Amino acid sequence: MNIHIKSIVSAFAFSFLLYSKSVGINLFLVAIIVVALLTIFQEKPKMPSVYAFAYIFTAIMVFFDPTNFKVFVHLMAFLLYIGKNIAPKNSLYLNWFVGLMNMIIASLYHLNSYFKNPEEQKKSLSPRILNSIKGIIAALLLLVVFSLMYKNANPVFGNLLAQINFDFLSFPWLLFTLVGYFIFLHILRPYNPEKLLAIDCTQKNELKKPELPFSAAYQSKLDGEHILGSIVFGALNVLLLIFLVTDLMYLLQSHAISYSEYSKSVHHGIYALLFSIVCAIAIILYFFRGDLNFIENNKHIKTLCYSWIVLNLILVVFTWYKNYEYVAALGLTYKRIGVFIYLILVIMGLCTTYVKVAQLKNFIYLVRTNIALLFVFLFFSSVIPWDNAITAYNLKQITTPDINYLLNLEDTNSFQLQEYLNQNKNGNILKFEEKISKKNANFVKDLSQKKWQEYSIYQFIQK
Repeated sequence: MNIHIKSIVSAFAFSFLLYSKSVGINLFLVAIIVVALLTIFQEKPKMPSVYAFAYIFTAIMVFFDPTNFKVFVHLMAFLLYIGKNIAPKNSLYLNWFVGLMNMIIASLYHLNSYFKNPEEQKKSLSPRILNSIKGIIAALLLLVVFSLMYKNANPVFGNLLAQINFDFLSFPWLLFTLVGYFIFLHILRPYNPEKLLAIDCTQKNELKKPELPFSAAYQSKLDGEHILGSIVFGALNVLLLIFLVTDLMYLLQSHAISYSEYSKSVHHGIYALLFSIVCAIAIILYFFRGDLNFIENNKHIKTLCYSWIVLNLILVVFTWYKNYEYVAALGLTYKRIGVFIYLILVIMGLCTTYVKVAQLKNFIYLVRTNIALLFVFLFFSSVIPWDNAITAYNLKQITTPDINYLLNLEDTNSFQLQEYLNQNKNGNILKFEEKISKKNANFVKDLSQKKWQEYSIYQFIQK
């Protein structure tokens, strides 16, 4: 089957599933179509099936929790899957970039190649297919012209034509279908930046060890860097150690501190941690960028570097504890979850930085590893229905939950709020009875008005 025919058929399916519809089971069906096309029409399997699984799995997560975050993760998985199809042996950060660029410029690249290469023009379409396309276009034009003529000549035929509804052939629908055509065309005939991919393949993760002994002048320069680095890391270790001691003293008297002051402490701790981590990684990358890794007497600076990483990890633990206490007292919010997420990412960054120094890795290693870890983190975080998790925790663990905040979350927590209202017909919750009932009623109404392509798990669990 010609690639354009495949793209056209897929575009109609794409439009049928997604045009003027919210997300739900339709993203899962589109994912099945994409994976099926690449699996069936590939000359040979190019990539591990784990990426196809990740792409389909994130679509399933959208079905279970159709929120913007889940859609974002699904889009990232899609770009990664397309990028891995083009360049299965390359780094994840480059796969994402290649997948994105392929969706944007693949047709422009192939069109440019078509006009520049006469051989491409000869083999692009066979005479039989070209004549078939011309015949279909001519037949459609003639059908329109003669139908308009016959309509005036025969009232019965005119009434028959009047009953045909072409309202779905609107300009927005045609534009959406055209976008779908190009998406599937780019999937089936991708843009392959061979030079860029070749450069990435040549980049190793390890620092290159010098083959010749250092000259006396160069050795003296490295010794100077070693002394400078030792002083810098030593001073930073002392400063951070003093800060941690004072922070521990603050934690021990936290019971006497108001929540507003505690909140400021958490936020200021995050800012301090952000600055500390950025400085840590930048300074470590500077001093361990090259030949300082290979001098014989570098154990002292490495020890100071490791101790600074450990102290930063302790700072992460202190900040984690502050945020945990804050959550235990006032409940979960997206900002407080964001703090936990940031701290997890910091731990991953510090661990990979330690590996970079200990195993003589380079900057490319840090980029490749941390982006791979980021994707894994996004993948697993898509499993959690965050709005429902926040609502469940706050309603069960907090004595006086912030109902206003929960009402401002997505409507997916409506059933939980309604159930909580039904079980607690007294106290503070009664002030929000009208708002909760209205939110639940609107959510149920919205579910009932959705078409089958937009169905999510909530269509099947609504009470």
